[in-house]
Amino acid sequence: MATASTHLQSNQLAQWNAWKSGPRPRTVHLKHRFWCALLLLTCLTVPSLLLGFLIAEWRTSPARQLMNSDLWSAIPFILLPLIFLLLTLWILIGDRRLVSDGEISIGKITGVRLRRRRPVVTYEFLDRSGRLITALCPDNTRSFSPGMFIPIFYNAESPQKDQVALCGSFYEVAN
Repeated sequence: MATASTHLQSNQLAQWNAWKSGPRPRTVHLKHRFWCALLLLTCLTVPSLLLGFLIAEWRTSPARQLMNSDLWSAIPFILLPLIFLLLTLWILIGDRRLVSDGEISIGKITGVRLRRRRPVVTYEFLDRSGRLITALCPDNTRSFSPGMFIPIFYNAESPQKDQVALCGSFYEVAN
């Protein structure tokens, strides 16, 4: 059993060393393409349908006050999905930038706890200058436990604020 875990750790170290020594930008791709596509489709379809219905109503009914009332009632359902989509794209672009162009460090998981019925890992890593940084990220795989090692991608200028662990990222490094 010990040889299997030693073999697994040596394979992980070889893979991480390849990532560290590899040229940037690293090739990355989305982990959950289906869910991202569904989110994009939903956030664009709902406002488009509402606008389409409002335009159709406006062309068939000349009553201006009715149209203004319907428009004001529909604005939250048009704007909120678009705002949600923009925030999601902002997070996705930030994660992609970190995973493809950021510095890489190997962090150690110091704890796992449940937050709102979802596991959250606490990890720590050393940045390029040797500072110890502790952070949190969700564990969507539910496969990490304290003592395990994990790749951390971070911005060298602000590693405390601008970093992501591989288990909490929407992207993964392509082999």
